[in-house]
Amino acid sequence: MQQETIRYVLVWSGWVRLTHGLIAAGVLFLLASAWALQQGVVDPDFWRDWHMIVGQLVLVAVVGRVILMFLLPGTANWRAFLPDKAQWVGMKQMALFYLSFARFPLPNWYGHNPFWRVIYPLFWVVLLVCAITGLFYNAPYQFLGMSMFGLHGGLASLILGFTLAHLLAVVLHDLKGKGASISGIISGYRYFHVDTPAASVKPPPATGKASITHVSIASIQKPPKP
Repeated sequence: MQQETIRYVLVWSGWVRLTHGLIAAGVLFLLASAWALQQGVVDPDFWRDWHMIVGQLVLVAVVGRVILMFLLPGTANWRAFLPDKAQWVGMKQMALFYLSFARFPLPNWYGHNPFWRVIYPLFWVVLLVCAITGLFYNAPYQFLGMSMFGLHGGLASLILGFTLAHLLAVVLHDLKGKGASISGIISGYRYFHVDTPAASVKPPPATGKASITHVSIASIQKPPKP
């Protein structure tokens, strides 16, 4: 007889959550301020200055996140973005989940979503290039035949598309999954539901941290038995 055990596991370090929050807040502000400037509904000088300031802060946050990839272990490390055999399978299952409009079962994963883990580094590169072109927005330079402001606008459109897709995806993950994807990036902890033989389930010790336990990645990658 199988019994479901819920594990409360620390997945995201404080530094990862901090850089993620700074990048997310900065990108949302940049998109909103760029739209407002284009519509002419705000003071252009004031908001253009803040757009530049926040853009530079996002540039620093992205560089900081890249540095953390080589300093921190676990989900923050650069190796966490390299998919293994199980992650390729998970990537296929995530694609089926999206293509079926969330009717296909949502697979299990530990840290980075198997579908998005290879996209995040590419997104950071786009953010970096977009921020740099923003610094030279009015400069007469060209890259691949495109002006700096034209390249900046094109990259901003890619960032907008990624942001909308990412927000929709995480909401779907939280609705269809059990892992607390949204709150996990805030608290650092995620829930993992693991099927274990009832005889092997032991009561937690009577301490203040009884709910905080650890589980192997291999055990949560296995689908639950019917």
